[in-house]
Amino acid sequence: MQIKSSTKIKLNNNQSNHNGLSNEKKVDINILLNRVKSEEKNIIKKKFIVTFGVAGSLLITGLITAL
Repeated sequence: MQIKSSTKIKLNNNQSNHNGLSNEKKVDINILLNRVKSEEKNIIKKKFIVTFGVAGSLLITGLITAL
């Protein structure tokens, strides 16, 4: 009788493990690629802003010293 009860417990454990695997979230490649593209765009925008900020400050400083 103990053997039968232990096999039932093993079956129940296997079923619970299988159910746990089916509940896991799946990863969508398209979402990840879109996230990477948007992050790259944000980096380019930040570099653009910094570059023109530095160039603008140099231009203003040059105009002030020329006057």
